[in-house]
Amino acid sequence: MKKFGLFISIALLTAFVGCDSDDVEDPVVPAVSKPVVAVSENTPTSFGVEWDAVDEAAGYQYVVTESDAAGNTSEFCPETQTDKTSLRFDDAAAGAKYTVKVKALAAADSQLADSEYAEIFVETPAEGLSSQTFAFTVDPVGYDSATVKVEPSIADETYFFAVVKSSLLLDKNSNAIIEMLKKDIEPESLIKGEQTIETKWLDPETAYVAVAFGYDADRGASTSVLSRSKKFSTVVDPRMSIDVSVMNAGDEAISAKCVPSGSGSYFVTAVKSADVAGMSDREILDAQLAALNAEIDKSGWDAVAAAQFRSGTSSYNASGLSIGTEYSVVAFGVQKSAAGKAEETTRLFKANTKTTAPEAVVEFTMNVIDGSQFVDPQPGIAGVGFQFEPNAATKTYAFSVYYETILESGYSDSDFIAMMTGDSASMIDAATDPEGNFRGYYPFEWGERAVVMTVGLNALGQPGPLQKKLIEITKDGQGGGGNEPTEPIERGDASLTFEHQIVDGGSLDPQFAGYPTLLLQFKPDAKCVDYRWAEGLVVNVVEQFGEDVLLSTLFLDESLKNTGAGGNELTWNDRSMTSEDIGGTFYFPEVLGDSFDVVAVAFDAEKRPGKMVSATITFPSSLDPATVAMKIPTSSVIRSYKKSTTLRLLDRTSRLKRYDLK
Repeated sequence: MKKFGLFISIALLTAFVGCDSDDVEDPVVPAVSKPVVAVSENTPTSFGVEWDAVDEAAGYQYVVTESDAAGNTSEFCPETQTDKTSLRFDDAAAGAKYTVKVKALAAADSQLADSEYAEIFVETPAEGLSSQTFAFTVDPVGYDSATVKVEPSIADETYFFAVVKSSLLLDKNSNAIIEMLKKDIEPESLIKGEQTIETKWLDPETAYVAVAFGYDADRGASTSVLSRSKKFSTVVDPRMSIDVSVMNAGDEAISAKCVPSGSGSYFVTAVKSADVAGMSDREILDAQLAALNAEIDKSGWDAVAAAQFRSGTSSYNASGLSIGTEYSVVAFGVQKSAAGKAEETTRLFKANTKTTAPEAVVEFTMNVIDGSQFVDPQPGIAGVGFQFEPNAATKTYAFSVYYETILESGYSDSDFIAMMTGDSASMIDAATDPEGNFRGYYPFEWGERAVVMTVGLNALGQPGPLQKKLIEITKDGQGGGGNEPTEPIERGDASLTFEHQIVDGGSLDPQFAGYPTLLLQFKPDAKCVDYRWAEGLVVNVVEQFGEDVLLSTLFLDESLKNTGAGGNELTWNDRSMTSEDIGGTFYFPEVLGDSFDVVAVAFDAEKRPGKMVSATITFPSSLDPATVAMKIPTSSVIRSYKKSTTLRLLDRTSRLKRYDLK
């Protein structure tokens, strides 16, 4: 495929002109907190919601909408204000969908704004469910238990009962609460009739709600609406507490500090978080008690107590742990029961942490020889052998060699690490590398400078720090040698920038409608008397090949100047081909969706090249035909060549062929 290029004379290109704004943003006013709303009841004919009081709120505003089967909404209750923290609506319809929105209103003198609306969805039960309802009496309430009397309206229907943390019900409607609890339902957990149930192992100073609903175990479905008690809170735990804090987490060790509030004895240990995932604190405590009592049965109380129980403030140290693993340090009070067993005297206390993993670090040494020593002799070039030295933590590693200009590419260390470790198949196994981490000899020019980078992955696949070292290939430490040492290119300090725009060629000339057109506007500085640029180069061409290579193989080669005659896909254009430093090029539509680089370099009065600039041009998948309206001068020159140039320069990847010695 080919493209047509045309350099156009344009006095003013408005697409490149920006505008400044003098607008000043209004200061942000802090707002009161948004209410956290929960469904308090839900029947075929009524529903209710509630929320905790919001600090610094003078009242609340709410609005309720109803949605039909097609998703259309209508007003069920207009915006209304209240000073209460609960609402009840008695005129609901069965099987209807409602959305309740509540926001907190800031007090007039608070200098705060109203909160955003909190929103909760309520779907009333459809007709056909049982009319079963439940009444609750909660008394007494302790620090870790509550006794609840449940009175169903229909005595012979089975139902499920639970005491649930109030925080778990926030922003959930009745159906969502039932779905959340269904995983805990076993046939033997269903009950009938009036019941007085003591629920144990609750958290102290925590809000709870008792809930109940009819349930058919055979169908796995609820048979009535959900009923719930008023919210109640457990009281302060009068027993000893234990403050557990992790002081340090190493590769295979954890140290923690335990500060009890009383003088009783306690037990502390570390457990893998994965081993107790999904377990409640009660279940974790019971498992640890069972393990302790198994040891007591084997070794006796005195031996276990002396080795594992402690009192007062103490330091806990665990070693021999797995690297990079989540752990919980757990502690609880313990005493000897009448049966000679260990029993708890407090609830469970814990602190979570994660062990670290040793860092993978890869160093290297190099040996420089003359290429004539290769099995396939390469006289006049240098042979560089790399001996890599991964540390003990390194499981796999990668290395790369780049031109020196890579240091000016703008890539971060994380970018390089991602590129070097992205293909697991190309990583070198440090343990099984048959060459003992020696990577052979590779050809370089004498006096050449390059950047060697290494990165290793540890046992967890975590990358270590990127190691970067700038090397110079010298003979006997004298900075060069060989028959044809690389000559440095003298550089000046002229510079320029450029901006680009992609338009539909039809906005410039009807015959080019649908042709993507690249417009460039160059902005040279005062020291720039000329500049050259090339289009259609591979993406990241400067980073791949370096400025010196681009200068010597392209921009300083006078035979590659574009003359409009075609015949060479790799050419450069200069300032004479623009007017008012603006130029344009037409491309065939097939370029849509493609990307390539445009590279430009400024020249000073002594014809010395300055700093290169580049940009990646990404053509859209389609064009806007109404972009700019410009008439192409009839005197413009048309030239044709391929849509993008495959720049075949010295590529470090293909160049790094390994050579063996004689």
